[in-house]
Amino acid sequence: MMNGPALSEGERVGLFHYRVTAEGWQRLLQQNARMMTLLAFWADGDWATALFLLEGEQPLLLSTAVEQGHYQAVSPYFPAAQWGERIARDLWGVEAWSALDDSPAVDDGSWSLTAPLSATPLPVGDGGGQPLPRCRIEASRTPVPGLLGIDYVLSDGVMQQVEVQIAAGHRGVLSRLIGLTPQEAMPLVARISASGFVSHPLAFVRALEQAGSRRIDPRERDRRLLLLEAERIGLHLFDLAQTAHQAGAGLLASLCDHAREYFADLCMEHGLSRRLTDSIRLEEPSGVEAMIPFTQAVCQAMAPRLEQIRQLTRLFDGRLKAVAPVPTEMAWDYALGGAAGRASGRYLDMRYMDEGVRPQAMGGAGRHEGDAWARNRQRLAEIEESLRIFDRMTTDYGQENEWQPLPRTDEGLGVAEGARGDVWYHVVLEEGRLARIQIRDPMLPLLAVLGAVLEGHEPEQLGLVLASLGVSPAGVAL
Repeated sequence: MMNGPALSEGERVGLFHYRVTAEGWQRLLQQNARMMTLLAFWADGDWATALFLLEGEQPLLLSTAVEQGHYQAVSPYFPAAQWGERIARDLWGVEAWSALDDSPAVDDGSWSLTAPLSATPLPVGDGGGQPLPRCRIEASRTPVPGLLGIDYVLSDGVMQQVEVQIAAGHRGVLSRLIGLTPQEAMPLVARISASGFVSHPLAFVRALEQAGSRRIDPRERDRRLLLLEAERIGLHLFDLAQTAHQAGAGLLASLCDHAREYFADLCMEHGLSRRLTDSIRLEEPSGVEAMIPFTQAVCQAMAPRLEQIRQLTRLFDGRLKAVAPVPTEMAWDYALGGAAGRASGRYLDMRYMDEGVRPQAMGGAGRHEGDAWARNRQRLAEIEESLRIFDRMTTDYGQENEWQPLPRTDEGLGVAEGARGDVWYHVVLEEGRLARIQIRDPMLPLLAVLGAVLEGHEPEQLGLVLASLGVSPAGVAL
């Protein structure tokens, strides 16, 4: 794949990070557009950076300098970069030459400063900025966790020309994180998204540990892996319940809701919070052995409940088939992750790259139909897989494995496979503080295709489609 071009003309600045000239940047994009997968794109006042996934799930960070506020756009070669380019333009005021879309993404026209994160932000006149077009369905009325606006043209009773807005959910998270110590940043990182109370801080901590070439105790390593699976169980139950509610399957929804609440009670009984907030910490916490009775209790309690849910799900299959299908090619082109990606045939799972992974317990059935029915089936398969991982890890908890020390670079890239897909953090430390931080939430590629997926559906189906996809824009509107 990229073995030759990136390494031959790039300057290595981190373990997976290379910088190239503007000419090299464009040349590499042109030559390799079909040979690597774009996961995310970021830009600030100094650098434009693309995160790619190469063969063998090897990450590559490729950067080029932003010169006089401009850089060559990535979106003509990788359309999934559009959201990153638009967000960078709003926050840092940097322009992407030849971008497919340069409309605002998080600036809703009410900001008092333009490009607030740039070195020279400018005040907005008394009249305010240019407001975004008014949505047909306002963000406060969209039936999803978070603020997501939907605009569309109604044609023959179905939605066409669908556009998505996330500006109402923007919270200025990145501006608040820059300059903090990792310890100061943890509470904010841990609450970026309710779909990632474990995966977001875990990816952040892994990036920090890579930057400092720090190895964790194997027991703490396994504790984190178990917490990640616990979050997967809880969030899949939530998405199953929400989908059932929207499909009019009230009995199934109640069964999933009750199972999720019972699971939350088990978390509380074993010293965790109900939604696993603050369970990932920078320092290695005590009480790692308490995870064994927790996993045993979860397996004993959830297995029969899962079978009940599975049986009842079959009664409502007809309501979900052919709803919001995501083609396999789209899932690969836009790097869709989690249940949504795997239900469409993109069987990529970054857990296989984790230190201490138990591959013998993994292998939840992958679908390819790509519709709401397939996503439900995938979630059920992954809950069952998580229970197998729990059972397996009770027998060999904290086992040692080989570890190769890495040079300390004060720059790290961390990933955690959350329930809705892979979460990535890129951090650069200077004197113990966050000089740069960028976040890739799995909702980013989903937002890039959401408009196309929604087209052709009746407005009354909107809630079902969004629930089935597990849409929550909080991790993108940063």
